Amino acid sequence: MFKAKAKWLITVPVLSLLVTGCGGAGKEENSTANSGENADVVTIKLSNWYTKEMDKWNVVIEEFEKQHPDIKVEFASAEDNNSNEYYKKLDLAVAGGDDLDIIMFSNMNYLSQRAELGMVEPIDAYLEKDGISFADEYTADTRIGGKVYGLPGKSSQGMVFINENHLKEAGLELPKNWTWDEYMEYAKALTKAENGKTRYGTYFHSWIQYGYLVQNFTQSVNANLTTDDGLKANIDNPYIRKSLELRLQGEQEGSATPYAEVVSQKLNYRPQYFNQDTSMLISGSFLVPEAGGTDTIPASFKTVFAPVPTMNADDPISANVSGDVLSIYSKSKHKDEAYTFIRWFTTEGIVLQGKNIPSWKKADMNEVVDNIIAGSKNPEMIDKASLMYVLENTATPSAAVAVPYHAELEKILLEEFDKMMLADQDMETTIQNAQTRIQKIIDSKS
Repeated sequence: MFKAKAKWLITVPVLSLLVTGCGGAGKEENSTANSGENADVVTIKLSNWYTKEMDKWNVVIEEFEKQHPDIKVEFASAEDNNSNEYYKKLDLAVAGGDDLDIIMFSNMNYLSQRAELGMVEPIDAYLEKDGISFADEYTADTRIGGKVYGLPGKSSQGMVFINENHLKEAGLELPKNWTWDEYMEYAKALTKAENGKTRYGTYFHSWIQYGYLVQNFTQSVNANLTTDDGLKANIDNPYIRKSLELRLQGEQEGSATPYAEVVSQKLNYRPQYFNQDTSMLISGSFLVPEAGGTDTIPASFKTVFAPVPTMNADDPISANVSGDVLSIYSKSKHKDEAYTFIRWFTTEGIVLQGKNIPSWKKADMNEVVDNIIAGSKNPEMIDKASLMYVLENTATPSAAVAVPYHAELEKILLEEFDKMMLADQDMETTIQNAQTRIQKIIDSKS
């Protein structure tokens, strides 16, 4: 169980003004809004990183305010879809004593770091008052130390996005289930060099999560860089070893975009896939709407979907589920209203939004997928049949929440991973160095 600290330790540099709408001006806006013509109307601030119109938050907020005329929602976002910058601004906002109400987190690791600091309010009492059983309502598990610190919005599970034209061109069948070895065989077959340019079979992003992808995407037990009890380093195991083997294989065979290019050119997975510089992409279901095209990148080919590969041929298909979590700021002046919005959005609201697979178990998945496809720019470019197959045939467990200092451990693994990928450090040395260094950090925290 987390112990709230008297002060928050903020380690990010003071780079800019706080989350859009925060700061002194934000406080004045809230005060004005709540003392206008209707003094009974409460304005709550929704802090996030999304774009209001493209991500259809305008639709969500309009409907919520229609159903709850006594609550207004202020959309506080830089609208740049950059959650990393958002967290810097969020911490600055908290340090500055800004008025906050609803805080969104992109995954449980970021939430747990701030829950330990007492930044977010447990909402168990609200759920109990409404007679809600958390486990019966939501797929993603957002409990920490037995307490619910937020409700999950979208449910993002791993899957493979494949360019159907490239698949047919290579004479390959769409996999219903496959192993990681077979995935790399597909990557090799899909790779094509033409006119001095290579179209790679697969792309692995620069995030270190793709350095231990087999463990990160598929293992529900000990999926993080420590064992689930937080006591031991969890690097020297078959899943990370397999992950590193895959990455080296992609480099040696030339079937994956070279890591040196990924980091030196600061490549991004979206344009790499949608500009057809790669044929396959392992990502989360949050990317499904974009497969149907957006205002910035129209869809020029059809995407089909396959499950995340397994270690062994007889292993069940499984992909860890994560996603956004909406929490109540512990110092919010409008906690009841914040909870009202959070509960509504994570059920009815996210279905209405039509952008993501919800964590809400009672949602009609067929309707959800139809809404997502219909809301895209080029609906015909999303293959519903293969998408539904993946959603219906993939077990979606929630991995244990990582230790609060998980980012520190990922930095260590990234340093050793870079030595392997860029400086020819052998795989076993990489594993042992990371294991030893991470164990030292764990011991220092005890």
